Amino acid sequence: MKNILIAFVSFVPFCVRADLPLNIEDIMTDKGKIKLDASVTYINSESSRSELAAPIYIQTGSASFIPVPTEIQENGSNSDMLVGTLGLRYGLTGNTEIYGSGSYLWREDRRFDSESSKTRDKHLSDVSLGISHTFLKDDKNPALIGFLEGTLYEKSRGKASSGKSWLIGATTYRAIDPVVLSLTAAYRINGSKTLSDDVKYKAGNYWVLNPNISFAANDRISLTGGIQWLGKQPDRLDGKKESARNTSTYAHLGAGLGFSKATSLNASARFNISGQSSSELKLGVQHTF
Repeated sequence: MKNILIAFVSFVPFCVRADLPLNIEDIMTDKGKIKLDASVTYINSESSRSELAAPIYIQTGSASFIPVPTEIQENGSNSDMLVGTLGLRYGLTGNTEIYGSGSYLWREDRRFDSESSKTRDKHLSDVSLGISHTFLKDDKNPALIGFLEGTLYEKSRGKASSGKSWLIGATTYRAIDPVVLSLTAAYRINGSKTLSDDVKYKAGNYWVLNPNISFAANDRISLTGGIQWLGKQPDRLDGKKESARNTSTYAHLGAGLGFSKATSLNASARFNISGQSSSELKLGVQHTF
């Protein structure tokens, strides 16, 4: 199984995610080693006059998302967004690693009511810190990796906060040369925060399920595809629901290329099947020091 590669396996948490080709044995960072992850994601979203003002969720990690608020528009709107994400992973042991990441968001909204209008915004959206641990290796039983992540900084509704959101989940996978089958389940808990006008705001908690299949075309190139389901509870202002509970289903396809043992490149696309109307294109690179 040493030559099996995983490309853009977005099911794995940021700490162990293989957005790039990796040997199965190297999916966790080796003890004392540092891995740098960097990516740029482009998102296009369109809302119609009949849609509720539910936020758009932009994926920054395998189970991590940035909520971008939307508004009810009489004649709809179209938005372009760019998210840059930078992360570091450090191997504490062969089975445990810690990781951190930060994301910066740029956004442009275009609307047309009685006349056309355009608004732009850019800001640091979130900084998170987490830990992952391999409980079972892929042997007689499928591998099992658990992870826990907390936000050190996040900005929503124009208000910055710290320690208000937590993500917990697990990934299991089985390598059947040259194929890797995997499944990730994660749950994010969002605490309430006080906005500038003393209003209590709580983003809805959400579930993520992501079955995935990856195929090693050769020892340098790998392909992947899968389905992602996101279920989100309503956002609340002073305890009152601001939106309905909603679910979304996405399909994603990706490819990874290993330039060397230390450096890999990946590209992927995620597109909507049901629920939120948005699509994503992503390019990422990973380097091990």
